[in-house]
Amino acid sequence: MNVQANLSCYATIISAALRLSDAATAFSVLKEAESAGLPVQSQPRLYLDAMRVGANSDSEEIVNYCWDKAIGTYSMRPDEGTLLNVLRVAAKTGNTKLATDTIRQLSTSGYPYKEHYFTPLMEAFIVKGDLKSAFNVLDIMRVSGVSPTLRATLPIRKQLDKDVDAIDKAYYILEELKKENKAVDISAFNVVVAACADAKDIERTIATYREAQALGVKPNIDTYNLVLEACIHTRMKGMGNLVIDEMKKAEITPNLETYAKMMELSCTQKNYEDAFVYLEEMKSYDIVPPENCYVRLAQKLAYEQDPRFHMVLEEMETFGYKVTPRIRALYGKSK
Repeated sequence: MNVQANLSCYATIISAALRLSDAATAFSVLKEAESAGLPVQSQPRLYLDAMRVGANSDSEEIVNYCWDKAIGTYSMRPDEGTLLNVLRVAAKTGNTKLATDTIRQLSTSGYPYKEHYFTPLMEAFIVKGDLKSAFNVLDIMRVSGVSPTLRATLPIRKQLDKDVDAIDKAYYILEELKKENKAVDISAFNVVVAACADAKDIERTIATYREAQALGVKPNIDTYNLVLEACIHTRMKGMGNLVIDEMKKAEITPNLETYAKMMELSCTQKNYEDAFVYLEEMKSYDIVPPENCYVRLAQKLAYEQDPRFHMVLEEMETFGYKVTPRIRALYGKSK
């Protein structure tokens, strides 16, 4: 007896495959149901479910096909988690169109724009080797009401990863944007400064920092902190002091990170008394110094066999920080 399977049979098999996270089987059966002329459109949720499991399996083919059906044809509205998973696939495969469509769908579904919605689009452009468009995403974010932070630019920073040739090319892109009368976003400028600092190239860091005005950029607190980071890597306290002076002239208020970096920079020097000055300055603003500041200072004091080591440990405990046996054992060891 020749019995032809109906849509319910296919739907049952697809659902079972989805529960088993077997994206390939679910998609194959779904396509077979379409080929058999069955009214799959009467159960558009099957496309949405297949897209969800396809995203979990990093299948760009399944996600693309089911996206066109579920959202493009049947105007379904996936939940935020599903959309973020689709964004992850788009980023991984360099599918900038899918990433753009997904960000648009998030807005259509009533989710306010957030920074982490745009990062995958930036990653997708980087996968395609289009760094200029990745920079442009930062401008899109700002126009969309989202102010990019240093965290948003991590994909670009990782891409440049201590490669001075790539860093120089990134800087030239900023120059191109300026020549095209496009605004250079401060976060785009800062990520290039950050990459210079990561490369421990103080000359390149300072040279880039000095070009802010030429690029139409006004340095912010992140800019100064990143230059200080380069100073720490190269133990150039004089340059760090100069950066702090320039920050004050620009009427930029130091933040907790600034103080922490100046403390760390002081601890790279033979004369490290300024570290205590910055520590007291933080406390004068009713700021509890971060644990890492105390740890770094304790390490320096232990190295120098400075008896103030014990005072610093007591203060750490006063602020509720745990003083580990490893930290206590630092003092008394030979240099």
